[in-house]
Amino acid sequence: MAKGKKIRLGLVRCSDIHGYYYAAMLADCDPMLLLDKYYVVHYYASNIYNPKKLTFPKVTGFDLVKVWDYDRERARTFAEVFRHKPQVCARLEDLTDGVDAVFISNGERDGSDHLKLATPFLKHGLPTFVDKPIAATLKDARAIVALAQKHNAPLFNASILSYVPAAEFFKQRFAEIDHTYYPVPDERPSLRIGLGVVKGVGGTFSQELAGKGVSTGGLSDRMAYLIHGVALALNLFGSGVEWVEAMGSAPMEYVHLHLKSGTDVMLINTSTQVFPESCSFYASAYSKYGAVHSNPIGDPEFIGGGKRILETFRAMALTRKPPVPYASFLEQIAVIEAAVRAQEKGRRVLLRDI
Repeated sequence: MAKGKKIRLGLVRCSDIHGYYYAAMLADCDPMLLLDKYYVVHYYASNIYNPKKLTFPKVTGFDLVKVWDYDRERARTFAEVFRHKPQVCARLEDLTDGVDAVFISNGERDGSDHLKLATPFLKHGLPTFVDKPIAATLKDARAIVALAQKHNAPLFNASILSYVPAAEFFKQRFAEIDHTYYPVPDERPSLRIGLGVVKGVGGTFSQELAGKGVSTGGLSDRMAYLIHGVALALNLFGSGVEWVEAMGSAPMEYVHLHLKSGTDVMLINTSTQVFPESCSFYASAYSKYGAVHSNPIGDPEFIGGGKRILETFRAMALTRKPPVPYASFLEQIAVIEAAVRAQEKGRRVLLRDI
């Protein structure tokens, strides 16, 4: 792309909460229409004392030109909110023409349609963002990656918990539990956390969905939320999961990850909240010298993660270079499949066997 030229963006599943969330950062919208059409996003995007003033960070360099949704009427409603009125496409394939990149949003679904949604864009070589989870199964996730590699289409997938600045700030506090003296600072080895703990949000959102009459017993009902805890665990304590153990009354309720580094991570997806319209993650890290505990990593903090994701996606669209190895987001899905299998079998499962 020519230097200084805006990225013509197509947005898929635009009426999804993440469609509004991310679009409000990258495109100019009418605050009062946003309030009317999607008040939850307006709540986080606006000044609490002045609903006409949006406070979301702005990520420049995009021109939102085309949108598509399964429900065309909801897509029209979405387009009304944005001042430059993106074109509402009748067919998904219409977004393959006249755009430079595509953003597939997913706030609440399990990713089972992501292979279908991403295929036409990857086949056209378009830089494509696929929201979390990249897919509902490792088989589909690998198929998406294979398409990207075959057609030289840069691919990016991310949970906000992989990019939220609050997680980075917490990692900096690990130095508080490293009390070893090294006379030569440059030879100081990196601290190994012996145990990490992540409190996810599975229980909270199960309550919310159950209140709407939606079944919450299966993995697919919770996949959109459970992926965040896995992403945060790998973000804080490192990738390279060797094996997984799991237990509980629902899939992924209690998960034990053992990393090749020797660190063990406990992921707990039970509810500690009673207000379902917000969520917060918490983390703890333990070494032989002590422990540190995070502040809440929740909705206010997520905004910074969303901004970073859009900035990273923008850089990928301009350079056509994937920002992270594809194995990084395949590992997240492999961890979930291993955890489900471990719970079914009542024993640990090696990731290499998935």
